[in-house]
Order: sequence, then structure tokens, then C-alpha cells
Amino acid sequence: MWPIPQSWSKGNEALRIFPSIDIKCTNIETTEELTQQIFEGAKNRFREFLVNEKYVSPNVHFEIPKNPLTLHSLTIEITGDKSSKLDLNTDESYELSIPSTIDDDKPLIANLKASTIFGILHGLNTFTQLIYHSKEKKESFLPFAPHYIRDYPRFAHRGLLLDTSRNYYPVGDLLKMLDVMSWNKFNVFHWHIVDANSWPVKSEVYPELSEKGAYDPETMIYTKEDIKSIVEYAHQRGIRVIPEFDMPGHTFAISYSMSEIITCPDIQPNWNDFSASPPSGQMNPVLPATYEFLNKLIPEMTSWFPDKFYHAGGDEVVMNCWKTTDSITAYLKKHPNDTYETLLGKFINELHSLVRKSGKTPITWQEMVVEHKLPLPKDVIVQVWTTEDNIKKVTELGYRVIAGSADYWYLDCGHGGWVGDNPDGNSWCDPFKHWQRIYSYNPIKGLTEEEAKLVIGGETLLWSEQADPTNFETKLWPRASSAAEILWSGNYDENGNLRTTKEALHRLNDWRFRMVARGTRAEPLQPLWCVKNPGRCDMPPALKKQF
Repeated sequence: MWPIPQSWSKGNEALRIFPSIDIKCTNIETTEELTQQIFEGAKNRFREFLVNEKYVSPNVHFEIPKNPLTLHSLTIEITGDKSSKLDLNTDESYELSIPSTIDDDKPLIANLKASTIFGILHGLNTFTQLIYHSKEKKESFLPFAPHYIRDYPRFAHRGLLLDTSRNYYPVGDLLKMLDVMSWNKFNVFHWHIVDANSWPVKSEVYPELSEKGAYDPETMIYTKEDIKSIVEYAHQRGIRVIPEFDMPGHTFAISYSMSEIITCPDIQPNWNDFSASPPSGQMNPVLPATYEFLNKLIPEMTSWFPDKFYHAGGDEVVMNCWKTTDSITAYLKKHPNDTYETLLGKFINELHSLVRKSGKTPITWQEMVVEHKLPLPKDVIVQVWTTEDNIKKVTELGYRVIAGSADYWYLDCGHGGWVGDNPDGNSWCDPFKHWQRIYSYNPIKGLTEEEAKLVIGGETLLWSEQADPTNFETKLWPRASSAAEILWSGNYDENGNLRTTKEALHRLNDWRFRMVARGTRAEPLQPLWCVKNPGRCDMPPALKKQF
């Protein structure tokens, strides 16, 4: 099972399960129409797994009795909120009970209940992982019954970031990714949708942004209709979509159509003096035209994404870019009480104000409060991406935090440097973050009880300098699954024992093979011999001590 449930008891019986199993929700008629649609979609997907998935595990073995009992039906009940509302406070818990004995020749019935439709989605995804196919019998079974599972997430925000600016991903790839995210019980797609390299969003207020700033204004863009379809597809699978329009840095792509509001655009060859990565370019915080742009763009973009969170960026602002801009230096001469830092604060406060006017809560990267020490209102959520000690610094300031240290959860690290003319270069965040490293990350390590409450969750992140549709699935899976279990199940079990990679490996291997069987290009973790012989490839204790 992946991610492992909070509480799970099981037995030794194998039940036969037919694709024609009766599936019904006892009170679905009393829910709102969209909730009914979500249930029907989930039921259809569940049925498709029963019909099409013939998964034979390389490392899970079970015995089939001569006359196995047949699981006849699955009864589903929504016990609480009947709406389709999905936000940070949504109850995603569920209980799944699968008996293995019957009384008085009654049919064998499984029961799934949850407070909300989204708990039902998680329960159905869990159910699909309990089913294995027998080549010998040529039918599917549900081994290790009876099962009783009581499950709920450790963190409310369980996200995956994908950058679609440095390289473009077609809508179909994003939809497929959302499917795999839902199987892993992620509930947030952090869509880093634009950046310095390209502007693939087709704004209706400023169409020239994508006409000039997209890699291809016809084929490498996301329209309003595309975004709506992605958001709806995600919602049907229990996933919120939070967009990020990073500002004021990482905005060179805007200069293709509005060069007047972008400072130090694409400085060469010493781009590193003006930005964290090429091409350089930051928005000008002193021009009225900059704020006119924000006042028109932000309401449009926030209206396309219904979630209550909006990521406003704010990372890697390089002051040297502004220090070499004539209009900014002239402004500071006329306003001696202002500094480059106060100009940054003015820009961020105006940007966040527009986000709030749109009914959203702003998210910002950690630099705004850690490096620049801006006194932002405490409603702002801060995403920590560098060393894990910054989580402590931010929670001490009283801000809510999304965790995702590059030391653990950056999936793009360790593939060599992508900057050219640098034969000996490595990625800035080396080494490669293997699944065991990812699994060892504790987002609330070293925090007080009150500080830990401010950590609403975390995200694992794939930046796309060296990823595109040809390879991003292998970079994501199953390493992102490793983060998914920490976010859903937590670092400790219900008895307070630390979850270990030794225990997790055989489950993750099985899950990786099941994802592959479902059409996901998840990379292998071990040679197949090791998978078929769990524990036989573990590091010997004596050798382990040497490392």
C-alpha cells in the first residue's frame, strides 16, 4: 500500500473480485450535483481498474483457497459535508472495511465511508491497490482479507510543483500527471506556469504576452479553456490547482511585449550579476506602467483559478538589477527616504493587495521575510525552498509555511549543469535526491508544537531546465511518491515509531511496478532480482557503518 494508511489491520484470506461488483453510494442523491458527478467519475475509474488492470506483483505473493469467497458489492456512504468544496480545511479521511467471512449465506459486502466525497476518492484509490491478478486463475483477487483501514492525511497541503515555462508540457501530459498524483494522494498541483524563459499563458487582456513571449504562440500555450479543463479535471480527482505568476523577478518573458516595465533584460555575458539564472530581467517598481499592468493582469489570472490560494512568487530578486537602472536610481535621488528594499516592499504589498482584492490568499517564497525581512501581514503563506532551518525562522515569525527544502525534495538536482560552456559543471543543488533521501525529510523537525501547527504541508518540486514531456515522468515517479507518503502518512506511525526506508522499500517497489502497469514511466529503484527478494539487497550493517 502506498502511501501507507494511518491504521491498517489485515488477515490471510484471498477473496475473488469480479469487475461486475455492485458499487453504490447510499446517500448520493442528497448531495449537490457536482458531488454526484465527482462520484460517478470516481466510480467509473474504479470500474476501469477492475476491468483492465491485470496487475501481477513481483514481490507480493498470496495463496488462493480452493473455493474462495466472492466480494459481491461495495457500499459507500458520505457521512458529513455533501458539497464539492475542496480547500485547506476539507476532511479527507475515510474508513474502509472488507470482511472475509459471511453469516447465514449473506453476500460479502465491503464498506467505505468518509465525511466528504474527497475522502471517498482516497478510499477508492486505496481499494485499487488491494487487488492483484492471478495468472494461473486468470482472474483478480483481493488477498489478505479481512481489511480494516482508518486513514487520514498528516498534512493538509500535499503538493507537487511543475514548471511549464522553461519547457512546455501539452495539456494531455498535465492531465496524465494529475491522475498519477491522485493515486499518490497529492491534493495540490502548484503550477509554476510562467517564468523568465517563456510566457505560455494566453491572456485575453494582454494577448501580446504569449504572442511574443511563448515559445510558439499557436502550439505552446495554455488558453483560458485549457486552464478551465485542467482545473476541473484536477477537482474531479481531489486536487487543487494553485497557479504561480512569479514577480518581480523571473519576468524577462514580459519584455518581449512590454520592454518598458522590465529592467536589465537579458544582460550578456555576465547575466549572473543581475539574476540567479539567464535570462535576466525584473519588473520596474517605480513606473506607473508597471502597476497599471498588475491592476489589469492579476484580476484576470486570479479569476481563471478558483482556488483561494494564489502564488505571487517573490524569489531570487537581485538588487543589482535595479541598481543599474536609470529610472530607479533617479527615483531614489528624488525620494531619499526610500531604498531598494522599500521599493521591493511597495511592489510586493501592491501585488498582494491585488491578490486579496480577488478573494485570494497570497503565497510568497521565503526570501521576502527571511532575506529581505519585509513586514508582510500574517495571512501570507511562506514557501520555504532552501535549507530546512529556514522553516524554523519563518514559523518563529508567525507565518504559515509550505515546506520543500531543496536539500531533500528538489527532483531536478544531480543531472549535471544545464548552463553551457561549463564542461565540469554540476547542478547547483547536487547531489541527486534519491527516494531514500526524500523519504528522510521531516518538514517539522526541530519545531515546537506551536510552530509545527503553522506548517500546513509541503511540496516536492520539478523545475524544468532539464525536463520536458520526454522524461518528466521518470524524474517524478516514484521519487515524488516518496514525498507523498511523508505528507500523507507522516514520518511516524500511529505507535510513534519512525517509518524507515527498510520497511518502505518493498511497498514502494510494488507501487512502482503497479504505476508502470498503469502506463506511468516510473523509473526503477533496484534490479528486478532485489525486488523479487525483498531485503536481500540491503546494506550489510558492517558496510553501512563505513559510510
